[in-house]
Amino acid sequence: MYSNNPYAQAGWHNPQNPHSINGGPWRPKTSLPPTFGALPPLDHKPSSVVEFYFTSFSPDIFNCVVWGPNQRKFFEIRTPSNITVISKPDEQFALIKWSQHPSVEAKGCLSLQRTGDFLKLSPDSSYRTMKIASKTYIWVPRDNGIYLYSGGPNPPEQFARIRLSSDTTKVVLEITSEAFQAGLFEPCIISTLLLFSSRNID
Repeated sequence: MYSNNPYAQAGWHNPQNPHSINGGPWRPKTSLPPTFGALPPLDHKPSSVVEFYFTSFSPDIFNCVVWGPNQRKFFEIRTPSNITVISKPDEQFALIKWSQHPSVEAKGCLSLQRTGDFLKLSPDSSYRTMKIASKTYIWVPRDNGIYLYSGGPNPPEQFARIRLSSDTTKVVLEITSEAFQAGLFEPCIISTLLLFSSRNID
């Protein structure tokens, strides 16, 4: 149940939580180039990026706090049983129900759907697609993180990156101002939890 989600292991060793993050980098099982075109170089950095930190693991990302700019708490994640609850300071925001086919829903953001449909794995298992407001985005694992790019015929635009902090105690979501404008902030929060979970999401 916990071994066939390549994004769950996410590619970095975490001595604080060896059960949720793998000991070595994940590589897609294909030698073919991605079907969505050339990606921006790894040293390319968007002009405006905001960082959010998944931290205070108890003992893992299923029970943690998400902090943002000015040391402000944006979300709290709790998993008392087979349901993960993502809450904003003033309201419950999203639910992930863990079962043989997990589901996710989020207030004003995502209708009830399987997590495997929300983050659909490509046929060659090299990336996942996410559709928000009728637009398609692509999560791609690379050497130093999992990147979110725009989909479609145009050259890919980078919207976010998820990575492990250098001290391996936090998961960091870097998100661009353009991503906020496109309504991607909350979907990226949910995606970070799912992609760094130790569970099968398909």
